[in-house]
Amino acid sequence: MKKMGLFVFLMMTVSTWAAELSVQGRNYTLSCGYFTSVQADLEVSFRDTTLPWGSSVTLVSGWAGREGFPEKRYEWREKQETAAQATAPYLWTIKLHKVLHERTEANFRDTLNFVFKVSIPGRTPYFVNGGSSWGFYSTKINSTGLGPCVNGSEELPALSELEVETLQRF
Repeated sequence: MKKMGLFVFLMMTVSTWAAELSVQGRNYTLSCGYFTSVQADLEVSFRDTTLPWGSSVTLVSGWAGREGFPEKRYEWREKQETAAQATAPYLWTIKLHKVLHERTEANFRDTLNFVFKVSIPGRTPYFVNGGSSWGFYSTKINSTGLGPCVNGSEELPALSELEVETLQRF
């Protein structure tokens, strides 16, 4: 039994070491008028060359932000699981679109918190989450306000690489 536990630990650790992730994103406003909604597009990528064919990856995510007057911070709201699409060998990608701030609410989402659930055929799924029991990844989408104003989808700003932080929770 000890050997099996050690084997499972090593397999999960090796997979975690081999995993690479990146996030590209943009935020923008449409219509550019008073009380405009702020929107964001994100591409989250996960690469792990140690995974066998037939594996699947799911993004488990939630939003962090601030709301109310006076403002209070929150984490992990609007949790969801999104299946990643295999976009190349050993590479999975998730595309997300989110309204960060609706013009009629005192709620502003500015950060995506996430982990990856990896499923290998015939094995128990496991999470790639930054290494600790309750750890997760976090990427700030918007810290400067409304973002550029655009009048149509053909004018959207280019996606740019976002910094990904690993948060450890014990």
